[in-house]
Amino acid sequence: IEDEKQPEEANVFIRALIAAVFFIIGFNFSYSSFFNENPLYGVNYLAETLISITCALFGFYIVPKLFFAAKNWIKTLIRNTVEDIVKLFWDRQTKKINEKKREKQKLQAMEEREKLAQQIANSVVVDTSVLVDGRIYNIVKTGFFQRTLVIPLAVMNELHLISDSKDKLKRERGRRGLDMIKRLRSKIKVVSPVIKTKEHEVDKIILQFAKENKLPLMTQDYNLDKLARATGVKVLNINELVEAVKQNVTPGEKLSLQIIHAGKERSQGVGYLVDGTMIIVEDAKDLLGQTVDIKVTKPVQSPAGKIIFATLYEPAKENAHVAVRTPPWP
Repeated sequence: IEDEKQPEEANVFIRALIAAVFFIIGFNFSYSSFFNENPLYGVNYLAETLISITCALFGFYIVPKLFFAAKNWIKTLIRNTVEDIVKLFWDRQTKKINEKKREKQKLQAMEEREKLAQQIANSVVVDTSVLVDGRIYNIVKTGFFQRTLVIPLAVMNELHLISDSKDKLKRERGRRGLDMIKRLRSKIKVVSPVIKTKEHEVDKIILQFAKENKLPLMTQDYNLDKLARATGVKVLNINELVEAVKQNVTPGEKLSLQIIHAGKERSQGVGYLVDGTMIIVEDAKDLLGQTVDIKVTKPVQSPAGKIIFATLYEPAKENAHVAVRTPPWP
């Protein structure tokens, strides 16, 4: 309590001191300026006393309030000025920091694009269907295909999602695709970029990536194949490659063929060339498991692929046929 009274007593003392100063100033000023020669109502020092008391009251009550008001105004002015200066300084610094950060991000993005461009130069984008199909590995293994394979992270994520499916068939397809990536990495360079895009569908992501980077797309997906060709993206289709490298046979050509199983017709036997082309042989149903000589009659191109029709080749019959047509010797 005594500590609380001390500031109040000091405050009163200061105000009293100010009042005394104003009292003296008011008395001297009024006395010297006018009332020395003209006393109020003829009473000496009456006016001086009244003016001095008024000045003292002004000094005791008003001056401290004006002083503290001015003090608070100055403090507020200084605080606001300092805050504005500091705010302006930090705004400029923040702007500079953000600009440098953006420049750094742009530089990093540019470096990443350049690095990616170097990695995917002369490469081919591979979709999920090709990895699940698996024939790409055999093509790479032969050494005929030497280009970098681009397998985006989106494709790998899709395969991982499929491999966790409750459906057994889908699960096996997903695992086969993931295993195929591992096997391909051991034979050829594989790049798996993270593609930043607003698209969510994997097909659209890889199609957009291939188009932006002017890369061919390898796919077994019929719809994606058509869409890619429609948008100007070059498509590499393994089915087309297989069809292109199939053995070319002509009518009348002689071949050796193992009869694997019976055909649809009663007397037909069926065998296959090394490339998988089906050959239907007439009158070969009873020769299952045997390797026989055949003669090609005609190849037929169907939506399912090429089918070759043939007959059993019997040289003895041909020679006899030729002998009949040959004129008798003289």
